[in-house]
Amino acid sequence: MKIEELITGKDDGRNVQIVGVSLPIAALKRFMENGYIHPKPYRTEKTFSLWSKACTGCFTEAEIINRA
Repeated sequence: MKIEELITGKDDGRNVQIVGVSLPIAALKRFMENGYIHPKPYRTEKTFSLWSKACTGCFTEAEIINRA
């Protein structure tokens, strides 16, 4: 899955659901601006791995929401 596919055609003020977690589209757009392309949820740890060829990071739901 790609971030772009999740947010295309949706307003910045809305949220998108990924495995039952509601994440702000504005925050996901900021991650894309920083070069991240793919999100991978980890339900057990309640975190998300975001990556591309040039960068990778692991973020909690709260850390992603704070980017909005």
